[in-house]
Amino acid sequence: MKKHTKVLAVLSTTAFMAAFAPNFLSNAPVSSVYAASAGWTQENGGWVFYDSDGDLLTDTWKKRGDDWFYLDSEGMQAINAQVDEYYVGEDGKRVTESWISVENEDYGNDESEPEYYWYYYGKNGKMTTSRWMTIEGSTYYFNEDGHMMTGEISLDGFNYYLGEEGDGKMKTGWIQLEDENEDSDYTESWFYYDRSGKRVENQVDKKIDGAYYTFEDGRMQTGWYKLPVTETASASEAAPANNSVAGYQYYDEDGKRASDWRTIEGVEGISEEGETYRFYFKNGKPYYAESGLELFSIDSKKYAFNTKGEMQTGKQVVNTGDGEVANFYFGEDGVMRTGKQVIYDEKNDENQNWYFHTDGSRKGQGYHGIKDNVLYIYGLRQEADKDLRYVPVELNGNQYLVNANGVVQKASSSSKSSTKPELGNGFKDYKDENDKIWVVSTEGVIQQ
Repeated sequence: MKKHTKVLAVLSTTAFMAAFAPNFLSNAPVSSVYAASAGWTQENGGWVFYDSDGDLLTDTWKKRGDDWFYLDSEGMQAINAQVDEYYVGEDGKRVTESWISVENEDYGNDESEPEYYWYYYGKNGKMTTSRWMTIEGSTYYFNEDGHMMTGEISLDGFNYYLGEEGDGKMKTGWIQLEDENEDSDYTESWFYYDRSGKRVENQVDKKIDGAYYTFEDGRMQTGWYKLPVTETASASEAAPANNSVAGYQYYDEDGKRASDWRTIEGVEGISEEGETYRFYFKNGKPYYAESGLELFSIDSKKYAFNTKGEMQTGKQVVNTGDGEVANFYFGEDGVMRTGKQVIYDEKNDENQNWYFHTDGSRKGQGYHGIKDNVLYIYGLRQEADKDLRYVPVELNGNQYLVNANGVVQKASSSSKSSTKPELGNGFKDYKDENDKIWVVSTEGVIQQ
């Protein structure tokens, strides 16, 4: 059904030209003599009606066939005019199931005022007021004055969007609108209206078409979002430390809740400003350590994250549980490494040799002890200065003698020490570059 623009007429000055006379007269010929005294007749370019007593009818409706006509205070048939809650068109008939627009006299004086007011008259011809109305599959709202509403409106505690001026159709789904919030960093924001047209207001992880979105005051959220504290929040989420990402979730630029890996800036005020980091998200929540660094399994691989949720690389000290820590090593991709690793030490400007457990409950931890006759302290291979040849290293209450390659120096079962012959077989002397002699056993333990 098309909308038609009309100019609202003043009833007392209505003029109706013969060219627009209602065609009902052609169906009932009336003599000019009778017409002057009873029924419809034309006077002063308009139509009037005299009753059987010859009185001119005024301020009343008069039906002819299936149509109603209005006679104004002067008895003239009204055209293009609103009469109470009804409207008569240019042919004088009361309109039904019709759109009518009227010029707004205040247009231009107020930016919020539309150029035209649109009205809808239903099956009974009455103006639609203070209600929703579905017309040809689209839903509209008309206020108490019968004006079709447009833009954003609030009704019964809910917000709706009814399109731009002249549209009026209730919208559903995603709508991008100008953001009038002065505190917002954006000039436009995305809003979502459900099937009933109600705007989603304050909701975390609203499922829409298989994805999850969060809304605050109707605005779709993007980036880092601080969750409201709920009864089910963990202690760290309810009262997070200043350097913790606990209680935050992340949403991509399209508003969808993040999952999997993202290379992004961290939370403002928590991560270093202007730097990007690797984060891993599950249902929008980042993996993060409660304190220090902690290990997390992702696709059967181990990664370390700090309290800020930032993925770690290189050699790190990581919590292993029960207050214990251990050295671990992570590649540039963040994956935990095991076995032999050569790691550059920036402080000493040198490459160092490390070994990390390859299996078991200590997998990934720096090896502490002797493996393949090489001595490691929390993963770092202990080595003598090449100029010195040998160096003593303490391990579990004993001292061992190692060379420049970290190999533990041992005696054979038949060897004897010249320095301490009283020890008998199973001991051996080793002289370093300072001519100091070290006596070791078959296990490599230095004899004092």
